Amino acid sequence: MGDLPSFWDVVNGTAVELNQMRLVLIPSEEINFTALRVPREWVDIPEWASHYYVAMQLNLEECWLQVWGYTTYQQLRDHGNYDIIDETYAVDAVDLIEDLNVMWVTEELAPSPKLLVKPMPRFSSDEATTLIKQLSQETPYSPRLDIPFAKWQALVSNSKWRKELYKQRSLVYSRKPSINLLSWLDNFLEAGWQTVEEIRSGNGNPNLTLAYRSQPTRLKDSLNGNSSASSPFTENIPEAVTAIIKLLKTNSSKQTNLPAIELLGEIGHSNLEAIALLAEMINTTDDHDLRRQAAVSLGKLDPNHPQAGIRRVKIIDLEMQLNGSKVAFMVTFIPEADGGINVHLRVYPTKSKYLKPNLELLVLDQQGQIFLSAQSRSADNWIQLEFNGERGDRFIVKLVLGDASFSKEFFL
Repeated sequence: MGDLPSFWDVVNGTAVELNQMRLVLIPSEEINFTALRVPREWVDIPEWASHYYVAMQLNLEECWLQVWGYTTYQQLRDHGNYDIIDETYAVDAVDLIEDLNVMWVTEELAPSPKLLVKPMPRFSSDEATTLIKQLSQETPYSPRLDIPFAKWQALVSNSKWRKELYKQRSLVYSRKPSINLLSWLDNFLEAGWQTVEEIRSGNGNPNLTLAYRSQPTRLKDSLNGNSSASSPFTENIPEAVTAIIKLLKTNSSKQTNLPAIELLGEIGHSNLEAIALLAEMINTTDDHDLRRQAAVSLGKLDPNHPQAGIRRVKIIDLEMQLNGSKVAFMVTFIPEADGGINVHLRVYPTKSKYLKPNLELLVLDQQGQIFLSAQSRSADNWIQLEFNGERGDRFIVKLVLGDASFSKEFFL
């Protein structure tokens, strides 16, 4: 049992040996179970490969578990759906053998033979030391996808190296606790700051809209196959979540993926596959907009996740300040791997298509000096600024149009 944490830190599952038979238990907290997903390590590493793979559903809050069924090594290896993105083999729930007695009877009649798994390459202790140092950097996720699988399997299949990796990663986490942005933000944002969903619904004022919010709505329509207000979208949320996950795994269009990620954050509650996919996108995508939206959506599905972002909007009534204009001031905070916080600021019009010209968005440091600025032109849908800060930083955000202004101080 003492070796289990070093496994659980890097891969999902637990191996059990009964006489000559070996099986792996794959737990999942997914409510709507659709498939058994087995990390590649349990299949392609010779020392880890098993005769059987058992799907188990866990409910930690209510303290119960349920066995969904099992599959065999041969079925998983030859007929499983291999996902190159998260390095897993999957078997649909309908293809699992539900009755475990079938397994025991099979073993009684014809005990499982020794598995023949193609050996994987090895490397030296020096290479292992270098990789352990590289993978011990602070990350809230398993580093299993950060290096090629050939190197990864060589590292974790060695008990000594795997334990050392676990030890080093544990030391990093003990030195720097993660930030819960939701609790932190609620401590200093006064009344009037809302979620995007609250703004979208109008919150009692149907005249308040954000133009960029139309994309997820159109995506809902496309998933329904129509745009009828009476469409059954809300009745088929599990299917919609599955469809969006599949879309994000196979599609490379930013124009499609951005609203898809946002919609996933609205409807993917309690779906562990959705949470894992969003966390993976944060770690792997190079596009700032996609990464930011993935973090915000993750924050909606799992607010306590160490990579969860948070977004709030304030409708600034400029009737008496900025010549009768109302704008939506949006702030987004994303935790960074180095312990810092990425800050993204954006200003939208609320009733018109474009912002008024010459509206300035300014960021000032603690001394009141401007270090970032943006100004709207005649046909701008929004203006935005982005920067990284550290805990303890103070800054002021200011909106200026002519002689009128609005300001808000932030403390990270």
